Amino acid sequence: MSRDNKFITFALFLWGAGEGLFFYIQPLYMEQLGATPAEIGAVLALAAFLTACSFIPGGWLADRFDPKKVMIFGWALGGVAALWMGLAPDWQAFVPAILAYNLSAYCIPAINSYIVEASGDAPLEHTITVTFAGYAAGSIVAPFAGGQLSQIIDTHWLYVIGSGFFAISLLTALQVRSHAAHRGASISIGRQLAHLRPAAPFFIRMAFVFFTLMIGATLPANYLGEQGWSLSDVNTWGGTPQAIGMMLLAIGLGRIAAGRRRRGLLLGQGLVFGAMVMFMLTTPALRLTGAVGFFLLGGVAPVRELSNAQIANQLSREVRGLALGVNETIFSLARAGAAALAGVLFTLDPRWPFVAAIALIPIGLAWVWFSRPIAVRGAMRGEEIVVMASPGNVVIESVED
Repeated sequence: MSRDNKFITFALFLWGAGEGLFFYIQPLYMEQLGATPAEIGAVLALAAFLTACSFIPGGWLADRFDPKKVMIFGWALGGVAALWMGLAPDWQAFVPAILAYNLSAYCIPAINSYIVEASGDAPLEHTITVTFAGYAAGSIVAPFAGGQLSQIIDTHWLYVIGSGFFAISLLTALQVRSHAAHRGASISIGRQLAHLRPAAPFFIRMAFVFFTLMIGATLPANYLGEQGWSLSDVNTWGGTPQAIGMMLLAIGLGRIAAGRRRRGLLLGQGLVFGAMVMFMLTTPALRLTGAVGFFLLGGVAPVRELSNAQIANQLSREVRGLALGVNETIFSLARAGAAALAGVLFTLDPRWPFVAAIALIPIGLAWVWFSRPIAVRGAMRGEEIVVMASPGNVVIESVED
């Protein structure tokens, strides 16, 4: 891993540690500030929608300016918004702060784009997953620490402490070197979209894959509540194993997928399929399967990052940021659609979201298995290049998985 990506990994670790202090209790804190359940749901839905809408503009900016500058501004916006949330006197003042915080996620495509450029010759599948495993590592202990601190100090202090972590994270990210703006700065948005057209089958395929994974990954805590798990049980035996799974599976899948176009995506989907089975087997008397299910559910995040690595590998540099933004938007929209369907299925039978995922994930597996590389014309793809030189000639051969 390059020097710059080591700094990004540590910065993401610090961000995960800060965000984990308050992320899981956010709805409860809004209730403490005076918001009703309906108001909380509406605000969180709007915040999620803003996040989904921010990725494509963020990717577009990453193609036109130095990716470091684009992501640093997002880092700063998130830190200021977290402090604002902690200082908000009521829920009405909290709303613009949480919206600004979610809007700061626009920089995620720029972070991915920067990681790609700082990777050098290292396999992107491994580099991207390991770098974002830093965030998962930071979020392992933070929810437990936040729960304990909330019993000692006022909840708003968790946001203030979190903003302190974000400030250190920002200072860490500032240590990375700048990269020149992509050639996309001189290309019209119309031409960029034309370059993305061959990737449409990939985006459609990944939308389906994300959707199938998230149907069963949305409400396992509610299902286990039906099995007698308390909130403390879900935090301890659910949130912690899932964070550990995100970290370890990201590292493992990234290493397995390095240099292979499909292997990591297939295995990641298989792990989530196993999680659905584990949840289905969980009973009030058998809780270990629930903890194992949460651990395997950590495979969702690596699938997302491996899909980013695949699109970055197969499209040219001038459209990379926009492509990553489109992929992140597809993930967010698929998650929202899956959550809506999971809620409907859950009201009919708490097991049905898992049943739907078990039925649909194999279709996604088959679709990925039989998929072809993106056929890009007029732009250089990020595949491996083998150069064979002799005194008389130079032969360049493209090698695919």
